[in-house]
Amino acid sequence: MRKKILMLLSVLLVFSYSFAAGITYTSSSNEQTELKLKTFLKDFITMQYKNTMRKDLSTNRVYDIIDGIIDASKIFKISPLMITAIIDTETNFRNIIGKMGEIGYMQIRPTTAKYIVDKYPESFEKAGYKTNDLNWIKKRLLIDPKYNILVGTAYLKHLLNYHDQNFYSAIGWYNGGGNEYYANKVIYKIAEITVTYPTI
Repeated sequence: MRKKILMLLSVLLVFSYSFAAGITYTSSSNEQTELKLKTFLKDFITMQYKNTMRKDLSTNRVYDIIDGIIDASKIFKISPLMITAIIDTETNFRNIIGKMGEIGYMQIRPTTAKYIVDKYPESFEKAGYKTNDLNWIKKRLLIDPKYNILVGTAYLKHLLNYHDQNFYSAIGWYNGGGNEYYANKVIYKIAEITVTYPTI
């Protein structure tokens, strides 16, 4: 039974990734598709945050997160649904510091962030981030949602490359240790999103 559920979720993941790939890689000429994605993200982020915190997330912060997801998705060619599912699984869209020093929405450790920034310097420079100083990175991870999401997405891209584009393995390693439970949570979250928002 468990195997069948995982297979179904995997199929949904592939379907949602394939469908979202059209959203991720299109240029701004497809404004209607991007508007649909932004509408979904606004609804989903505000709902998840409110369910967790019992209060509203500021509108400016919601749009910073949305812009961060869309920009990172375009730069690193990662599905915005996957990025959204990881943020929701990690923090429910809360800007927090974790027990092991992980920072921000995507829960990135500063040393991991520096490694990733050094690995993809052109991508960060293109996005307007030109420094790789560890202290600057540590502060920026907490105060700049777009930067935090860009670093987290770059880390996911690194893991995808390392694991030969195997999404399940990459997602499992995102949280450390090839965690199957974590990978299943993220895949379930993607499946939940595609069922709740079938038009995206």
